[in-house]
Amino acid sequence: ALRKLYHDSDRLIVVKYASPLCGPCHTLKPILAKVVDEFDGKIHYVEIDVEQDPDIAEAAGVVGTPTIQFFKLKDKVGELKGVKQKSQYREAIQAYL
Repeated sequence: ALRKLYHDSDRLIVVKYASPLCGPCHTLKPILAKVVDEFDGKIHYVEIDVEQDPDIAEAAGVVGTPTIQFFKLKDKVGELKGVKQKSQYREAIQAYL
């Protein structure tokens, strides 16, 4: 599904790489959910479980969780690692739209 979005979408794609055993990932989930809701219809949001899909994470160069990557028109335009303030995610998405 991510590959199809990557090739077919003209929207910003926000990809969250997380692990079920990652404490900060659980902290990030509600923060990011609120920000993603604000951009409903303007972005695509995808969550990748690095335990289930290690190949995808490795291909994306992800070495730690949580990592958020931003893709637009087949290019990686940004990345945030760790847990940030809600405003930082909002600003990043706004900048890449």
